[in-house]
Amino acid sequence: RAKVVLSNPKLRREYDLVGLDLEDDADDEGHQEDGAAPAASAAAAASENGDGEQNPSEAHHEEKDGSSSKTETVMGHLASASLAAVLQVVVRTGLMGLVSVLISKYTILTFLAIGLLILLTTKMYSALKKQLAGSNTPMTLATMKDALSPLAIAFGIFCMYRGRRFIIESTPATDGVDNAVVGDSTTTDVSNETEITYADWSWTFLFGETTVMTSFISNSFDNRPPALLLLFTTLSFFLSLWLRGSFWRYATLMGFEGIIALLVVLAFPIMEMILESIVEEKMRKVGEKIRAHDARMKEMLRRKKEKQQGSVS
Repeated sequence: RAKVVLSNPKLRREYDLVGLDLEDDADDEGHQEDGAAPAASAAAAASENGDGEQNPSEAHHEEKDGSSSKTETVMGHLASASLAAVLQVVVRTGLMGLVSVLISKYTILTFLAIGLLILLTTKMYSALKKQLAGSNTPMTLATMKDALSPLAIAFGIFCMYRGRRFIIESTPATDGVDNAVVGDSTTTDVSNETEITYADWSWTFLFGETTVMTSFISNSFDNRPPALLLLFTTLSFFLSLWLRGSFWRYATLMGFEGIIALLVVLAFPIMEMILESIVEEKMRKVGEKIRAHDARMKEMLRRKKEKQQGSVS
């Protein structure tokens, strides 16, 4: 343990703050060098078990070599997890925007996406069926929830596509004779041609967008109880009411999520520095108490030796 601490500047500084002195005297260094070879051979022999595995204590010390403090480790994990979660939300928002703004707007893209999702469902169902047949497990709705998720997304995309196909009004393109050219006696009657205006948003589109968004969110979690699904559905419903398939609203939402990711990147190093300074201050106070207790113990031993010498004399 002393070797690990002394070889790591970070741990050595923390031990100095607490007041633990692990430095060896100059006389002990030569003794340690003389006994280095036998100690190394003994450690190598003790580290190998019957099947050649490494000693757990030695593996623990090797894992500790060069490692950072507990504060840095915890804050690093928190920063990585937070940044990964934010980036995952950004990616899913981008996919949702692609489906809502582009795919559900065109017939070819809509049915192509639905066909790919149905193919993915059949592949997942076949793989799940083989896996359950090997383990003799009955197929239930709970085991098929992952395989049915692409079907729910396909149904939501179709609802979004159908919600944009409601006709608002149908007006004639022109009220008379069109394509009259000077010097040309030919004319084209286009009185039967009409201009059709479709709705940009409808309640059917809202239902489809809510379904797709709920599926995207719920796929991020392994355990999906009914209460959590209800929460996801409610959140998706209110977001769909605001987004309404608008490109600029999706871009605004992704920009807000990008700002959150930037704040995570900038905030966690600052929080790590603040927390590290707090921990060092606490360790310094503990070190002062340890030094004071050590001084009291030395004083007690000195008085005890003086009493013993006085009684002997």
